[in-house]
Amino acid sequence: MRLFVGLRPSDEFRARLSVLQSRLLDAGVAARYLEPSNLHLTLAFIGEWPENISGILPSVERPFTLALSRIGLFTEAKVIWAGVENSDDLNRLAERVRFCLSEAGIPFDPKSFVPHITLGRKPVVPGNVSLSGIEIPPAVMTVEDVFLYCSHRGENGMVYSVVGSSSQKVIPQKEPIIPRSETRKEPFFPCSEA
Repeated sequence: MRLFVGLRPSDEFRARLSVLQSRLLDAGVAARYLEPSNLHLTLAFIGEWPENISGILPSVERPFTLALSRIGLFTEAKVIWAGVENSDDLNRLAERVRFCLSEAGIPFDPKSFVPHITLGRKPVVPGNVSLSGIEIPPAVMTVEDVFLYCSHRGENGMVYSVVGSSSQKVIPQKEPIIPRSETRKEPFFPCSEA
């Protein structure tokens, strides 16, 4: 499974992110925009790992809020993203997640934590467009849980599915799919939709 640990925005927060994507598009910013159901904030990227590790996820000690604050670009990664206001609670949570992964011997991407929600990939920003001039819709979400995601390739790009959380350690999987390929000997469990 290709895994990462992250936060799942509330439905209202996702709706506001979708408004922001529309404003970017209306301003002439072309990109492969993510579907609202795929929007998330990554705390730690794990990559390929053979098992569901949601049992080691730390719980949120006390709920806290995050507010949408800005738009940014990662030019090397070719990503346009939405940022949240600086939050000591969020930074501590990311540190705890990474500590738990490290203690369990699970490798993860060691890059510094930069809280963001990917809005689109391969953005093209016209020279006359200033991202700072695009109005950010007001959006606040409460963080109460940490989620384990699985990613797999769908027909329109990557699909991110929740497979566990700090409050519900394992989300039940659907019936196994037995591939027709004879190269795979064991059943394959797809990521379940949550």
